[in-house]
Amino acid sequence: MRSLRSACSRSKPSRPSLDSNWKGRQGEDRAGAFLAARGYRVLARNVRLPGGEVDAICLDGGTLVFVEVKRRDSRAFGSALGGVDARKRARLRRVAADYAQIVAPAATVRFDVVTLDGECVRLHRDAF
Repeated sequence: MRSLRSACSRSKPSRPSLDSNWKGRQGEDRAGAFLAARGYRVLARNVRLPGGEVDAICLDGGTLVFVEVKRRDSRAFGSALGGVDARKRARLRRVAADYAQIVAPAATVRFDVVTLDGECVRLHRDAF
């Protein structure tokens, strides 16, 4: 079952910058706080494994959740959710399968996406 939760505000980032690495980190920080406020336990962030990286690995109750964080500051290139294309989803599934096999082979696994479209943060549970 898919569900959508969001938190939108009109506040500006505390430090405007054109540095995309800084923007990515800032977006992941916001997403981590957003998830924690909704009861997720963030186990790890920016987990690099052969084949890719997972933005966040969390526990939501007894479910191991792999979270992709996608940020878009404008709609010029489409929505943030649209940026999680089939190729990205397939890569995340492979990386998650490798991680779960090693760390928690019996765990129930789910894939969520946190999107940041401008200042609006949304959680897409069971996104794929």
